[in-house]
Amino acid sequence: MPPKRLVHAQDLRDAFPEEESCGVVERWATNLVSHVAKIAEQAGSQCASIQGTKYTCDNAEKVPEEVMSMLFNYQSACRRIYCDAEVIRTVISVRIPELKEEDNLGVAVQHAVLKMLEEIQNKTLGAGGAGGAGEKTSSVKAQAGVFSLREYFGARGAVEEKILGKPDDDKNNSKGGSKSPSVLLELRQVDVDALQKVELSALQLVTAMRSFVNAYALNWKKLIEPRSGGGRMVS
Repeated sequence: MPPKRLVHAQDLRDAFPEEESCGVVERWATNLVSHVAKIAEQAGSQCASIQGTKYTCDNAEKVPEEVMSMLFNYQSACRRIYCDAEVIRTVISVRIPELKEEDNLGVAVQHAVLKMLEEIQNKTLGAGGAGGAGEKTSSVKAQAGVFSLREYFGARGAVEEKILGKPDDDKNNSKGGSKSPSVLLELRQVDVDALQKVELSALQLVTAMRSFVNAYALNWKKLIEPRSGGGRMVS
């Protein structure tokens, strides 16, 4: 009977079977990738429509429903993908074997695929590109993610305040609203930029997810049994 610590490791592997990660990858391949690709397409279409729209002061007083809806849909997709990635990460991570000087090809595959998962999760957070603590990476930074809606409200609210003016504490009116045409153009550009960020980030995410699905499909056995002859018990 293996030492108790090895039993704990085996219990973890039994608790997180390969079927869980396989189910997530299958859902990505058959549904979620196409869903995110559709979001990119819709964001691009809305962006083109807004670019051809003339903004007035009324646009500063209206809630930008279409832009908000697009950002919310993308945020929801990003959150789902992030949580899905944690399921896959757990299944693979609990199968990383004891470190040895030989027979580490499968372990290298595990670490490479986990790195791909990390990149996907960074993109869902609107991160990536610039590594931390001086770390260099060739990836491109995502411009939108699960916190994009709050960032959009902040950017739009600042421009709305320029147009509508700041509230007057002593009176029930506002003061100092700008009549500058450039401020209206800036407001429109805030909406355009938000949609462009969703479009480009969604395209990035789709590519990263497709690459991961391919890597998982071709290397699943090494991910689950990184060393040949490992069998069911901890290797």
